[in-house]
Amino acid sequence: MKNKDKSRELVKIGIQKHLLGVSLKEVGLIYDQYFIDLNLSIREKSFVKNLTMVSIRNRGIIEHVINKYLKRPLPNKLQEIKAILIMGVAQILFTRVEDYAAVNTSVNFFNGRLNKWKGLANAILRRIIREESNLKKKYDPKLNVPKWIYNIWISQYGENETKSILDEIFLEPYVDLKIKEDYDYWKNQIGGEETINNTLRFKKIGDVKKIKGYSEGAWWVQNIAAQIPVMLLKEIKKNEEVLDLCSAPGGKTAQLLNEGANVTSLDISKSKTKQLYNNIKRIKLEKNLQIVTKDLMYWDSEKKFNKIILDAPCSATGTVRKNPDVLWNKTEEDIKRLSILQKDLLEKAISFLNKKGILIYCTCSLQYKEGEKVIKYIIKQNKVKLLDIKHEEVKLFPKKIINKGLIRTHPYRYNNQLNGMDGFFIARLIKI
Repeated sequence: MKNKDKSRELVKIGIQKHLLGVSLKEVGLIYDQYFIDLNLSIREKSFVKNLTMVSIRNRGIIEHVINKYLKRPLPNKLQEIKAILIMGVAQILFTRVEDYAAVNTSVNFFNGRLNKWKGLANAILRRIIREESNLKKKYDPKLNVPKWIYNIWISQYGENETKSILDEIFLEPYVDLKIKEDYDYWKNQIGGEETINNTLRFKKIGDVKKIKGYSEGAWWVQNIAAQIPVMLLKEIKKNEEVLDLCSAPGGKTAQLLNEGANVTSLDISKSKTKQLYNNIKRIKLEKNLQIVTKDLMYWDSEKKFNKIILDAPCSATGTVRKNPDVLWNKTEEDIKRLSILQKDLLEKAISFLNKKGILIYCTCSLQYKEGEKVIKYIIKQNKVKLLDIKHEEVKLFPKKIINKGLIRTHPYRYNNQLNGMDGFFIARLIKI
């Protein structure tokens, strides 16, 4: 690497990749390789990950501030310069890094072919310190949401509920650990905050592999909201056949296996199904698992099922707390395309369902177009009908999440136990 500050050089690379549309998960894989090649310390790795997340999580505010001090916005071809400025401003406004260090380490990148931008970068960063940071200015969180998404949320939820969402989704995410068995024992071993459904919550967790119980397979990572679909399948009999579609990374598959089901778990991605198998093997539940790596639209099975879960591919806007890049790497056209795909996948999933069989459809999207409107469409096909979800089935969750027999959780504060749930849409269908 050209820059001696290897940690910030990596952050710059990560932000630049993000600006080019690379997902945060892919950036993480790039980082993992660099961490090995550069032999970075645990502290340096943590710095890289945290500064990258802070920069992307607050991208809208940061770009708003930078543009105030430019005569005109930077053109797209200058993504490297933009990435350095975003990294510098993120440190000034949203971290405890000393202002002089944030400026100097950022300006140091403007050498060689970037030297002509050094004076401008230095001036912008120092003005931001004087006129923004020192005055402790507050910023509207809606700046962190692309306007088209914000307008959709306002039209769906109104201003008050949208504000509640915005007040929470840019905070650091919690990590929920679903305990396989012996909850009281592992609660004492692991610690964490008690929530519901044999789940422990952590605000800061570090490397999950170092938490007690990892090697013993005592738990898996699964947000509380993502646990609801399996709960709605009602009683699962021992060795009952259940089909889990679009199943990676396998949280719901783990739940089903832990309930005693025989699970056929399908996903389109070979790398994801490999990860799913490794996840299930770690928790020692692989005995009753059959994995299929196939595009659901081109998969056929003679076997029919009484219980199916379809967690359809979606925009994932309900997971912004841990995936802040999804707001920037999706377009309105993507939502339309995903909605069409979701309808197709749901129709295909229904074809594997026995008469009077139950299908749970869910997405981690906040847009009605990927939830309520998909269900409205499928009901009109007269192959399934809605099986209303009752609050007593999910009585540990607030009544507010149920509306007209459907569930929609939001990533805002319900109560202390359920603050920080992912945004999820869930519908239960029964075949006619």
